[in-house]
Amino acid sequence: MFADNPTPFDLHFRLFGFPIRVSPWFWLVSGLLGDFILQRFGLPYLLLWIACVFVSILLHELGHAFAARWFGSPSRIDLIAFGGLATYSHPPRAGWRRMLVALAGPAAGFLFAGAVYGSNEVVQWSESSDFARRTFSFLIWINLFWNCINLLPIWPLDGGKVCRELAYMAGARNPDAIAYGVSMVAAGLLTVWGILVATRNEPRWLAENSPYAPSLFMTLWFGLFAVQSFLLFQEANRQASWGRRYSDEDDRLPWERR
Repeated sequence: MFADNPTPFDLHFRLFGFPIRVSPWFWLVSGLLGDFILQRFGLPYLLLWIACVFVSILLHELGHAFAARWFGSPSRIDLIAFGGLATYSHPPRAGWRRMLVALAGPAAGFLFAGAVYGSNEVVQWSESSDFARRTFSFLIWINLFWNCINLLPIWPLDGGKVCRELAYMAGARNPDAIAYGVSMVAAGLLTVWGILVATRNEPRWLAENSPYAPSLFMTLWFGLFAVQSFLLFQEANRQASWGRRYSDEDDRLPWERR
C-alpha cells in the first residue's frame, strides 16, 4: 500500500516464479499490530501472529500476481509497512481485466480462510493445542476481516481500484475524480466514526447495532487515506481526467496473439 525504499535488511526470494521482497518494516508493523497479543499471551504468540500475517498477506498479493500473469503481465511482490504491493510491468488494458486483477487478492484471502475452516471441520486440528487454536483464529480473522476492509471503495485499496474501473467502464466524464471523491467520503466517514468511538461520543444506535468499531490505529489509517484521496480528487479535477481510456484492442492473452 505505501511503498518504502529497499534496505540492506530486506528478505528476497522467489515463489511460483514471482520475485518477492520483504521489508523489515513489514515485520515491525505486523508486530505493532499484534501488541495486544504480546501483552495478553506472550512473545511466542506474537511471533505466531506475525507468521499468520505474513502468510495471509503473501497469499493476497499472490492472488493479484497470478491474475496479472494470466492476462500476460509479469509481476513482482513487495511486503512493506502496512501491507503488501503487487506491481506489474504493464497492467491489462481492458478495465474489466484490471478489475479482476484487483479482486483476485481478496478472493485468494477468502478462499484461504475457507480452506482453513474446512480443514478444521474435517480433522479438528485447532483442538489439538492452544497454539493450534490461536493459529486457526488468527488466520480466519486476518483473511476475513482484512480482506473485507480491502474491498471498501477507498483508494488505494482494492475496492477503490474497482470503483475507479467501474467509473471508467460506465463512461464517466471524469472517472478519476469520481473514484477519489467516493474514497474521500468513505474514508472520511470511517475516520469520524473512529474519532467518535475514541472520544466515547458514538451514537447509541450505532454502538448497539454495529458489529465493528474502528480502533485508534484504523482511525489514523482511514484518516491518511481520506487526506490522500482529497489531494488526488483536487488533482483529478484540475487535470480533468489524467488517466487514459483503454479498450480491448490488442489486449488478448499471449497465446491468443498471432
